[in-house]
Amino acid sequence: MLRHQTATIQAGLFVDDNTSKGMVTYASKIPKESIVEVKAKVIKAEKDVESCTQSKVELQVQELWTVDKSSPMLPFQIEDASRLVTN
Repeated sequence: MLRHQTATIQAGLFVDDNTSKGMVTYASKIPKESIVEVKAKVIKAEKDVESCTQSKVELQVQELWTVDKSSPMLPFQIEDASRLVTN
């Protein structure tokens, strides 16, 4: 999932003729909240992505660069801020 301010979109990166297994492994180890630059194709999602604000489309990642890695253990996670509180 990629986030820009409050918007989120699902991004897929899969091993194929243009993407190596090493690239997929590298991407899976990028810490959350890192700054990345992505070259991707916008495609229609097969089904709505309910966990993202952009639910009708997703990104098919073609290239990925890490601009700045975040700390692996941030004191505040976006999931914490997004969680519904019921008291």
